[in-house]
Amino acid sequence: MKWLKLWMKALRVRFFTASLIPILLGIMVAGQSNPLPILRVLLVIGGIFFYHGGSNLINDLYDDLSGTDRINNYYSPFNGGSRVLQEGLITRDICIKAVVFCFTVGTVCALLLASSGGGWEIILLGIAGLFCAYFYSAPPLRLAGTALGEAMVGFAFGPLLVVGTVRALTGYFIKEAFFLSLPIGFLITAVIFINEFPDYQADQVTGKKNLVVRMGKERSIRCFALLLMSAYLLMLLNLILLELPQYLIIFVLTLPLAWWVYWMGKRNLNDARKVLPACAGTIILHFVNGLTLILACFSKWKQ
Repeated sequence: MKWLKLWMKALRVRFFTASLIPILLGIMVAGQSNPLPILRVLLVIGGIFFYHGGSNLINDLYDDLSGTDRINNYYSPFNGGSRVLQEGLITRDICIKAVVFCFTVGTVCALLLASSGGGWEIILLGIAGLFCAYFYSAPPLRLAGTALGEAMVGFAFGPLLVVGTVRALTGYFIKEAFFLSLPIGFLITAVIFINEFPDYQADQVTGKKNLVVRMGKERSIRCFALLLMSAYLLMLLNLILLELPQYLIIFVLTLPLAWWVYWMGKRNLNDARKVLPACAGTIILHFVNGLTLILACFSKWKQ
C-alpha cells in the first residue's frame, strides 16, 4: 500500500480528472452513432492516462532541476508539484525510468489502436500527445516557461483529447466533438492559470516565464476572468445546440461559484495561501461543467 500511495502521489493521480473529463466526453460523442468496442475504449483510457502520468513526472523532474519546486515555499495540493523528489521519496534516476515507462506504454496503446483499425491518423494524434506531454516541461522548448504553455494545456486537454478519443473509437472525425471540447479547453487553461499564482515568486526567481509571470498578477487575473467568461459562453452555446435545456439549470447554478472564484483570486492576488480556495473552486468548475456536457451528450445518445 505504501508503494501504491507513493506512485499515486508521484503521478498526481488526483489530477487525472483533467484527462478523464475530455475522454468521457469523447466517448459520449463517439457512442451516439457507433457501438463502442470495450478493448478500444480501455486502450484510449490507458494510453492517455500513461501519457498524462509521464507528463506529470517529467514536469516534477525539470521543475526540480531548475530549482522552481525546491525554492517554492507556497506549494500546496494544487501547485508546486508532487514533492516526491524534494522529499527524497524517489530519486531522479527512478523518475526518469518511470517517465520512459509511462511514455512507452502510452505509445504502445496508440500503436495498438492504429493497427487495429484506427489508421495512421492515430499515430499522428499520439505523436501530438507525446509532444505536448514531453515538451511542456522539457528543454529545448520547455513551453511551461513560455507564453505558450497555458494555451498548449488548453489544446491538449480540450480539442486534442476529445477529438482524438472520437477518432480512435469511430475511425473518423466528428465536428461536434471539436465544439464540445472548447469550453473544457478554456476551463482547464483557467485551472493552470490560477494555479500559477501561488508559484509566482518561485517561477519569477528561476526564470520560468509563464504568462502570469510575464503579464503580472493584475493583468493575469483579468485574463483569468476572460477565460472563465469564454468557457461559460461556449458552454451555453453547446447546450443550446444540443437542444437539452434541462441541463442549463446546472450551468446556471455554477455561475455564482465562477464569480466567487474570480473574486477570491482578485482579492488575494498577493497572498499565496489565501488564493488556494480559488484554485480548488476552478477545478470544481472544470469538473462540474465537464460532467454537465457528458450527461447532456449521454441524454442525446439515448434519445
